[in-house]
Amino acid sequence: MERLPVGVSFPKTAFEVSIEFDEHLKNASTKNLLPIPTGFAELDEILGEGLHPESLMLVGGLPGVGKTIFVMQAARNIAASGKAIACLVCFEHSEVYLYQRLLCMESALGGKIEDAITLNEIRAVMEDEVASLETLLARYAPAHKAWSRFVAYWERLYLIKGHPSKTTLNVLDTYLSHLKTRSERVVLFVDYLQKVPVPFTGVELTPERQIRIVTEGLKNLALSHHVPIVAVAASDAEGLKNERVRFQDLLGGSSVQYEPDVAVMLNRGAENEVAFSVEKNRLGPADVDLQFQFRGPHFAFQARREPFTNVE
Repeated sequence: MERLPVGVSFPKTAFEVSIEFDEHLKNASTKNLLPIPTGFAELDEILGEGLHPESLMLVGGLPGVGKTIFVMQAARNIAASGKAIACLVCFEHSEVYLYQRLLCMESALGGKIEDAITLNEIRAVMEDEVASLETLLARYAPAHKAWSRFVAYWERLYLIKGHPSKTTLNVLDTYLSHLKTRSERVVLFVDYLQKVPVPFTGVELTPERQIRIVTEGLKNLALSHHVPIVAVAASDAEGLKNERVRFQDLLGGSSVQYEPDVAVMLNRGAENEVAFSVEKNRLGPADVDLQFQFRGPHFAFQARREPFTNVE
């Protein structure tokens, strides 16, 4: 009997796919085919209403421009919307540190920017001899309000520190299988792509080959689990010398250019502004620049000239 590797199936006829699609309709699971909004309204419009299942988005830009903040805010927006669960795998920061940044972000997104709590204020509480979350919430009213909003969606937002040698593509595959038991709709965020380790293969891998394996692997995970995946991607040394980092400057060569469905590059604009440049978009228009105000102390972006609004 003919055999295929585990996880690989024989090609389906268009007739068989038609039957499968009919089952999707009958089981009322067509919502799984719909895009998931990031909560950045202007960006969602360009992307065709949000992140599409089975798609891979890469987010690039200069260091410190706000790439982690963007993916964290998008994950927060998705969880807060109640339309899906979001998981952020971060190789750069611990879960507790991300939690602190989320409190700062939430206090800005849900209230007046001048009243929003900062990381320095959180750290001031941590320096007390007797410090606790209760102490923090009692001392700062904006933190208490932010926490009250946070609890409404915190079971739909997952955070995990990526391990530099153990959080492989297989681990991400297991994460997605686990998350799919919690919700039909899942978005995975990876910060960042070049940090995902590739197990020892017996052959020395060049950095470009390793990045190619990870990029192709993330796209395959998006396809096999029918989810959107968003990954932060680092730029190469030459690209970092430029005032504006472009899609072609991402580290990894041709596979990084080909595999993603969407590429959004973040670059500094005018004072306190960041340009979100959609340079590749298989789902809609490309070569579009969107301007967002950058609120560094609060780890948040807001639409230019528009007030902060909480996700409904």
